Amino acid sequence: MIITSIGMVLALAAVFIAAVLNLALDSGFRKRLVRVSLLLTSLIGLVFYGWGYAWTYGANMTSLIRALMATCRMFAGINDLGSIQNSPPVSHPAGLAIFWLGHFLGFYATASATIAALGEKLLRDIRVTLLRRGTLLIVYGINSRSMAYGRRMAGEKRCSVIFVDQDCSTDFEAAAKSFGAIIEKGKDALEASPRFLKRVNLKAGKRKMELAALHRSGRKNLEYARKLLESMKAAGIHPEQTRLLASGIGEEAAALQAVKGDGYGSVYAFDEYELTARMIIRDHPPCDQISFDDRGRAAENFHAVILGFGRMGRAVLTQLVMNGQFYGSRFRVDIFDPGAQNGFLHGHPMMAAYDIRFHSLDATQDSFYSFLEENRKDVKMMILCTGNAEQNYEIAGDLAAWWPWNERMPLTVYVTRESCFWLDETRHETERGDFLEGGCPDLEEMDAMARQINYIYHRGKGESLTAEEAWRECSYADRQSSRASADFYPAVLRASGKTAEQVLAGDWPPDAETLENLAITEHLRWCAYQYANGYAAMSEEVWEQRAARYRSGAEPGFRISRDNQNRLQACLTPWEKLDELSDRENAVTGGQVDYKQMDRNNVLMLREILQARQDTEPRKEN
Repeated sequence: MIITSIGMVLALAAVFIAAVLNLALDSGFRKRLVRVSLLLTSLIGLVFYGWGYAWTYGANMTSLIRALMATCRMFAGINDLGSIQNSPPVSHPAGLAIFWLGHFLGFYATASATIAALGEKLLRDIRVTLLRRGTLLIVYGINSRSMAYGRRMAGEKRCSVIFVDQDCSTDFEAAAKSFGAIIEKGKDALEASPRFLKRVNLKAGKRKMELAALHRSGRKNLEYARKLLESMKAAGIHPEQTRLLASGIGEEAAALQAVKGDGYGSVYAFDEYELTARMIIRDHPPCDQISFDDRGRAAENFHAVILGFGRMGRAVLTQLVMNGQFYGSRFRVDIFDPGAQNGFLHGHPMMAAYDIRFHSLDATQDSFYSFLEENRKDVKMMILCTGNAEQNYEIAGDLAAWWPWNERMPLTVYVTRESCFWLDETRHETERGDFLEGGCPDLEEMDAMARQINYIYHRGKGESLTAEEAWRECSYADRQSSRASADFYPAVLRASGKTAEQVLAGDWPPDAETLENLAITEHLRWCAYQYANGYAAMSEEVWEQRAARYRSGAEPGFRISRDNQNRLQACLTPWEKLDELSDRENAVTGGQVDYKQMDRNNVLMLREILQARQDTEPRKEN
């Protein structure tokens, strides 16, 4: 009776401790503790029961089999002390204590595994039920950056977050649980099957869904986005319910964009280097590095230095070109890298249009500092992107030490794909951190201004569409153009000399001269975007050929001044020649196009654009 009571007490204690530890310990440590318990129980059982039965019944096969069976029963909380209580292993109090410890550990291992399995299933079922409401965020691929993005969207946007990946460490599992997300590893989720959509309550016309395809492999992101799209089409999910944020899928993104048909309602595809470069320019726009007069004209030239020209340097150059053009300012970039990856720029229209100079030097050479000695009063910005964070940091320190202390030091940004630091003119260092893990990208916030730009464009053409309808009918390329235009509005604001609060309060538009200067800057920005995307100026000969094609009337919707197939644009011309181009085109088409006025209109819409951005802020806080 005493032996049975002791066994029951130990079994209950094992269950209680197992329950406590399952709540208090992370799954990785808990699994290791269970493995140790299994090993010790087996060892104690085989020693004590093997020795005890051999002592009591003799060293024979029957005793061996009984010892094995008794050891197995230890995991069910059953003991056979009565049969071996007179044997040497349990005749001493210390041996008896070890015997009962083995039984405790055996039942603990069983109880822990059972509680973990049942508890995990129960908690998972509860989480799945809770995630069937509100905006759904499906994150494909589990890594530190995708986990941070899911955490931020769960907190700021109150999204229901589901991670989908076949492999996941215990640390990531614990992180997902900490903010109420679940991790799906099953076939239905990995294949994005209709059964998976049904389980997460994604139905036609109901909840909104964003797919964040953030796997390290761009190919896998593209495959998963396509699979999910096919399942959503089969389930009748409307494009306006869906959004796609995808890493590394390149130009394939255009095929996933819904334009008057099937696809994702909004698509933002990014390369991590391009995203980082874009965020650098959003945090530190070139317009902030120069001054303007009181009529919206730049009072200084913009001169930047890039150290390192791999993938990050290439992305930074593109962003500088697109955001560094101002009326009254000359643009120049000097790039230093002994092994610059600039072969892709051979024959690129951007190289012929802008003052971009390559130097086969690195930042440790005397010739580089000779260049700085000659140009340091003109350099407004230096970006260090060698590909190595330690090397970036060392170069930045050397530059800060070398730069004369009685002179303003240009903004110095040193960046890798994972982090960003900068030194301001007082040499104060600030860390930005990982861009994907921080305030970007948020599709709703990023696209608010771009959507309004597109809407105003369609409204100007006399189309009676809402902003949402116009955005749904907008091609992926045109959306990218609207996004680039939205990124530049801080420059328009700064050049105008007004604050956002002043413009929103009604202090807009500016006087006629300032408006004209800002329109010229907008034209320069538009040209830079076209050049950066590989467009070149259309010759008069080609224009006349296209005018003849227009007169034939064989191609409805044919545009004379833009040839997307051959990447040619007649509007890539100086501001002074735009009136002549407008008149020539109107003479052929009978239309009333005014290319200068289009640039003015882009400036005039500033108040509406800022209002669209402001309107997203309350939703971001809810």
